[in-house]
Amino acid sequence: MKQIQVGTARGQAGARTEGVLKVGVLPDARPVELPVIVMQGPGDGPVLWLQGCIHGNEQCGTFVIHRFLAGLDLSKLKGAVIALPVLNLTAFQFNRRTSPFEIYHGGDLNRVFPGDPGGNFTQQMAHVIFQALVGNADCMVDFHTAHLKETRWALFTNLPGAVGKRAERMARAWGYVPTFPTPPTTLTGAAYMQAATKHGIPGLIVECGGKGPAFDEAAVADGAERLRNVARALGMIEEPVTRHEGVHYVSDFAWVRGRSGGLYRNLVEPGQRIKKGQVIGKLFDIFGKPRESVRAPEGGFVLTVNPGPLLISGDTLIHIGLNPRPAPAL
Repeated sequence: MKQIQVGTARGQAGARTEGVLKVGVLPDARPVELPVIVMQGPGDGPVLWLQGCIHGNEQCGTFVIHRFLAGLDLSKLKGAVIALPVLNLTAFQFNRRTSPFEIYHGGDLNRVFPGDPGGNFTQQMAHVIFQALVGNADCMVDFHTAHLKETRWALFTNLPGAVGKRAERMARAWGYVPTFPTPPTTLTGAAYMQAATKHGIPGLIVECGGKGPAFDEAAVADGAERLRNVARALGMIEEPVTRHEGVHYVSDFAWVRGRSGGLYRNLVEPGQRIKKGQVIGKLFDIFGKPRESVRAPEGGFVLTVNPGPLLISGDTLIHIGLNPRPAPAL
């Protein structure tokens, strides 16, 4: 098997190794070093890259990665797992989406891959991470977290040929009902799309569970088992692959923003199927009087919602997966 080297973590057959990947330097000259875990089995197989907390306040994926790794039997693992459970470290430390050191540039790490060694802090960080990714991985899973614990949907790189087929097999093994076969024109700055389109590394994004008070242990346990099923489908673990029923592909997704603000009562839940024109929530003024019944501009699956209860005009109300259809047989 090829030699795995990510920062100071060097893979060893039949062993778990830990290290750090330097991605930047703080104002006090201390390094920004991401935690790296390499789990390598004794035999050949795929190298699966896992990353959590690309947005620093989306920690459910970090716990899923830890749970999955804890359940691996290294003596039976074929191939290797490279895990970076906290990708956006300075954002994670401050429990916010983007790094606190990105004042002027926005700094969304999920929009700047493959990065730029001469760019801003987030772009430089993306460059270092991406070089390690494409230099070592055969496939990848990128974990995200939404506002509600019920959030469950996935995206895979929908490309022609072997890369797309492998990504689809990973997505079906994950098995969320709303699943988006993502064309190469969508999320072009995401690591999973950049790796797949230009380097032949199939990718999967999972929106798993809620953040902050919505953090849920059940989402962690479920995510770890689904991730294990992905490893089964990749041939890394010799166990029967669970076949998930009811998977539907959506053609695209739409963010719906409110034209007005106020006190908001949400009326739909993630995973629910809705119709165009259906009332998805109600707005009230500060005196408690009804202001508006908010209707869905499109039908489809509810991917996630704004839990409220307070909205300002222009806030995102709902995320809809459009035109769902049953996934074809593989």
